[in-house]
Amino acid sequence: MTTAPATAAEALAGLARIRPAGWLATPMPADPDTLLARARQALAADHPGVDGTLRLVSARYTAAVFTVHQATGPLTLKLHADPIAYAGETLAYALLTGTATIPHLHAEGDSSLSLLLEHLPHPTDWSDAATPAVLAERIAAVHTASLRLPQYATEAMTEFSLAHLALAPAPAWIADATAWSDVLAAHHDAYGPALVPLGHLDLKPEHLRLRADGTVVLLDVETVRPDVTGLIDLVTLPAVYRQAGHEMHPAKVMDLYLNATAAHGASWTTSSLKAALRAFTAATGLQSLHGLDQ
Repeated sequence: MTTAPATAAEALAGLARIRPAGWLATPMPADPDTLLARARQALAADHPGVDGTLRLVSARYTAAVFTVHQATGPLTLKLHADPIAYAGETLAYALLTGTATIPHLHAEGDSSLSLLLEHLPHPTDWSDAATPAVLAERIAAVHTASLRLPQYATEAMTEFSLAHLALAPAPAWIADATAWSDVLAAHHDAYGPALVPLGHLDLKPEHLRLRADGTVVLLDVETVRPDVTGLIDLVTLPAVYRQAGHEMHPAKVMDLYLNATAAHGASWTTSSLKAALRAFTAATGLQSLHGLDQ
């Protein structure tokens, strides 16, 4: 059995990078007091009526997350440092809300680059043997979300559909344009020309959370992009399962993904999915598929 890498990031070793270190001119401040002051400004500017005690949950180069403890119940406040990332996350919520199990979006704040989201403090129980299949289903729902959009949204996303991408130049980060064409053709066969190939979720065991009613929710869709396909998430799945305590044979991971995507309308076969993964490796410079293609 091929051993999964330790983390999802390690699973993507060799993948083409398009952003150098220090790419963001005005990153999120590191000082907690400065961050809290910015959060208060965001609430005042873009979210009138939302007030309460703020607690900093996490801070990264590009974003910071806070809990807003108010009398009517807590909310999550997310601040972006990068306008493009903010626009990408608002687009992701527009595409995924109603088509995938993700946090509820309560409000957007364009001037402060902020989002008010459902507060989900409870982690999923990874000791449950069914949880790996639940994660696969949640991922498949994201990957196929564009097939379930209302007509106006489908029309708005036409330029990102497989029908359009097949005629467009390969993205700048692609190393082999011919192999990329093979990736798109495989997706066309599996999903049809209307699919927008969403992928690149920030997959971690802790990003599966529970609502009070027991619903499993997939956190953090800010990195989802309509130009990488869901194969990037499949490659990271063995590492995510391993981190969560489920050492899993690559063939089992493939079966979980095949079953989950089939339930959402895909027509992958084991052989066509493996061929797409090999083409994805050639197109992107990925070093290893960690046994998924064997």
